[in-house]
Amino acid sequence: MLGTKVHYYPRLDKPVMVAALPDMGNVAGLCISTLLKGLNAELFAEVYAYWPPYVTYKDGVVEYRQSTYRFYYSSRDDLVIFGGDFNPTDPRRLYEVCYEVVNMAQRLSVKRLYTVGAALRPSVGAEPRVYGAVNNSSLIDVLKEHNILILEGEGQITGFNGLILGIAMERGLDAICILGEIDNPEIIQPRSAKRVLEKMLEISKIRGFDMSELDEEERRKRFMEEQLRYMNSMLERNKGKGRDIGIYY
Repeated sequence: MLGTKVHYYPRLDKPVMVAALPDMGNVAGLCISTLLKGLNAELFAEVYAYWPPYVTYKDGVVEYRQSTYRFYYSSRDDLVIFGGDFNPTDPRRLYEVCYEVVNMAQRLSVKRLYTVGAALRPSVGAEPRVYGAVNNSSLIDVLKEHNILILEGEGQITGFNGLILGIAMERGLDAICILGEIDNPEIIQPRSAKRVLEKMLEISKIRGFDMSELDEEERRKRFMEEQLRYMNSMLERNKGKGRDIGIYY
């Protein structure tokens, strides 16, 4: 059971919606946070989830923070954005969140819904490939027009970022899923997030968007990977020599 608090309904013309929750490599989370900052999106509604089922404490003092999902909008771009703290694993909670999002989309007369995330596939090039799937076969041409690879064969798109496509189809709402290729789900993937966001903005005809924050995040990631490789090589080199490697700060 979820509780929704609507502060007000924004006035939009022919809005589209992008809805996604954190996933592998946090591709979806990075896309949503970058959109919110880049468009100066305004909060207009919150969905309070009965989660987490615990409190935290520090030095004997309890802290309680109820997780929320949030709806934002950008009137300049006729865009509604949905994001949140976590991607539910419980099927019932997952369905509830999806229905809340589609209900809001219908209240606002959203014309098309986008969901974004990661595709776990071996990388074959310098730039991550971008894949897509649709819940209406007439939208396949949109993917082809923007050079998005179609998810061929059979498979599953799990979690919120996949299930929302089916719930939207059930309600007659067109939806497109855009997925960035990653090869390690445990490491943040800003480069894949940038590729996905570029495609979504291109299709939505949203221009003048600053993605420098994702570029900076990618530089930090590469620096940390280089440091880790260096430390591993030093450990291998000194293995069996009876020496410790000192790390100083």
